[in-house]
Amino acid sequence: MPESKTSELKVLWLEFTEKISETLPEQSFRTWIQPIRPESLDDNTLTLYVPSQFHYEWVDSHYSQKIRGVFGQLIGREIRLSFKVDSTDGDHPDHHVPAPQSKQRSNTRRSPKPQDVQLNSRYAFDNFVEGDGNSFARAACLAIAEAPGKTPWNPLLIYGGTGLGKTHLLQAIGNHVLKEKKVSRVKYVSSERYTQEFIHSVKNNCSTDFSKLYRSAEFLLVDDVQFFSSKGRTQIEFFHTFNSLYQAGKQIILSCDRPVHELKDIDERLISRFQSGLITQISPPDFETRVAILERRADEEGVALPLDIAQFFATHIKNNIRELEGALVTLIARATFYRLEPNLELAGQVLQEKMGRPVGKPQIEQIQEVVAKHFQLSGDALRGKSRKKEIALARMMAMSLATKLTDHSLKHIGQLFGGRDHSTVIHARNTIHKLIEKDALMRDTYESLRHKLSLSTLPSTKM
Repeated sequence: MPESKTSELKVLWLEFTEKISETLPEQSFRTWIQPIRPESLDDNTLTLYVPSQFHYEWVDSHYSQKIRGVFGQLIGREIRLSFKVDSTDGDHPDHHVPAPQSKQRSNTRRSPKPQDVQLNSRYAFDNFVEGDGNSFARAACLAIAEAPGKTPWNPLLIYGGTGLGKTHLLQAIGNHVLKEKKVSRVKYVSSERYTQEFIHSVKNNCSTDFSKLYRSAEFLLVDDVQFFSSKGRTQIEFFHTFNSLYQAGKQIILSCDRPVHELKDIDERLISRFQSGLITQISPPDFETRVAILERRADEEGVALPLDIAQFFATHIKNNIRELEGALVTLIARATFYRLEPNLELAGQVLQEKMGRPVGKPQIEQIQEVVAKHFQLSGDALRGKSRKKEIALARMMAMSLATKLTDHSLKHIGQLFGGRDHSTVIHARNTIHKLIEKDALMRDTYESLRHKLSLSTLPSTKM
């Protein structure tokens, strides 16, 4: 596939993952969609890499239609899917699996292999941005990774809100011990994936293989254990796996989104096990850490990120690093697609879409001051009684912009322009609209003022 097409596909895939993540539960997205990698888009066939045969089967059954729909919308045409399975169980590597036309399933018993650790190589200690809210958690994870089996912290449980870096730390441990400490049996899994694999193993009469797989791990990293809630049989299986590993001196690292004592519908025996080691919290990052996270991610993407954009995103997105990085990724994708340099106006559009509402709207007084300054007048002149041509034009321009950029009623707008009635505001709006349709200079003036006022709604990023 030519390099230009590969780059275009990467941009499309960023847009796709952003859109589909909004339609799925977060854990489902992270478990089943995030590990998929695009390989090529030829004619109407999108070829994707999936990490295992089991992953393919689940995605084919549950998500193929949604993937085709969302991606098809992006490119404006219907597509077919073809999967390549990264196989380590004796099948041919890069085995093509067309979907959804092929629905046949092998009768051979399958269970995930120990090498299928589901780790993302992007997650490392080096690119984890440390701040006051996560420094102890990072230090504990690094200590465990540097001295496998030699710390007293077993299990280690990290808790904190969604998107604060728990997954990053768990996977950083896994990547470190695999590469630096040559620990071969590392298993990272989300609780949802663990549950689905357990169900699959029961269904296919290979639950013994499933148990052996997880109980043979030297490092077991389990993300979001709160999703074990109400899954009684899975909890029993995990309880025995936990005991087996713990008694053998193997390392267990867990994460959840709340303190252990707040977990509901989980067996007390498991709660007791979770509480038996070191528990540490990750708190939302402060403003400076959020800016540093964005700058680090921009460096990874090879993009020069203006400081004002980093500060803008960091001002508005405070409690979720994943959303913070998602805003940046969306901005980069949009800027690449439209062949623009990242700018504040584009950042404002991205944030408005993410928040589902405008970031901010100008006050009438702001509109009056900006327009008056452009026409070299005073704000009082626009609110006064003068009918001089240049003042009347500026006043109509300001009224028209007020109807466009604010939610105020026509009556209220008129009152703030010297007590004028709503019919005057309507006349001003209609007059300006006719002028900008006929006069290019007037149209440029209107758009320039609208642009300035849009940027003026971006809050100060000085902390």
